[in-house]
Amino acid sequence: MKKRKGKYTAGKVLRHVVLILWCATTAFPILWTLMVSFKDNRQIFTAPFAWPDPVISSNFLNIFEKLNIPRGFLNSVIYSFFTVAIVCILSAMVGFYLSKCVRRKGGLLYTYFILGMMIPVQAIAIPTFIHIKNFNLINTSPGIILTYVVIELAFAIFIMTGFIGRSVPDSIIEAASIDGCTTFGVFVRMVLPLAKSGIATVGTFVFLHVWNEFFFALILLAKPELTSLNLTTYKLRGQYSSDYGLLAAGVVVLAIPALIIYALFQEQVVKGLTAGAVKE
Repeated sequence: MKKRKGKYTAGKVLRHVVLILWCATTAFPILWTLMVSFKDNRQIFTAPFAWPDPVISSNFLNIFEKLNIPRGFLNSVIYSFFTVAIVCILSAMVGFYLSKCVRRKGGLLYTYFILGMMIPVQAIAIPTFIHIKNFNLINTSPGIILTYVVIELAFAIFIMTGFIGRSVPDSIIEAASIDGCTTFGVFVRMVLPLAKSGIATVGTFVFLHVWNEFFFALILLAKPELTSLNLTTYKLRGQYSSDYGLLAAGVVVLAIPALIIYALFQEQVVKGLTAGAVKE
């Protein structure tokens, strides 16, 4: 018994050491960027890991003076909100159809959707640009939102199909059908309330992806009034030299909303990922 206890203790210590190292490597870039945002270039190059001396808080005021941060923030919120709403609705409907309506017959269709996860988004940049241009959606909010929906839908369907298939009991759906509820009624009244954790998981991940997306926003949006917060912050980069303290301040402003959203929904994300992994 003592040996088992010793092995358990050693394993527990090792597990905690690994977790501490993982937390440190994850938190260090965030804390370092926050520290750099209160420095100027001289302090950054001479003492990159030292505490700011003096503390330059004017970096945050300067980015609001040089850039239209509120407009970029509003654009990012609009793109993220509509993308999350559309993706959550479509993925929940498709997930319900594949997991409860067609079951085995939907395997080929499910595979077709999942194949979208295997294709790098950079590989579809040119055809996406051509199609968006043909529909006259370049430099428009619907164009970038539609692009984000297409990019995120495969991942969302993958999550929602597994979650609904394993977490929504067939008995509830059968009972509702016997009582005369239509398929759409079953979906709205039974499936959606039971799939809240899965929807929260999909919504959180899609929001983070869209909020941090830069590549397609760069090639599809050129009008200053449509640029996202990511593109707005990118303007702080100079052609020959850059104020890295100012850039770090912009990164902090960009990261704060994403950190807040994840902190608010992290519990739902964990529930959504774990509930879909256990079959009732």
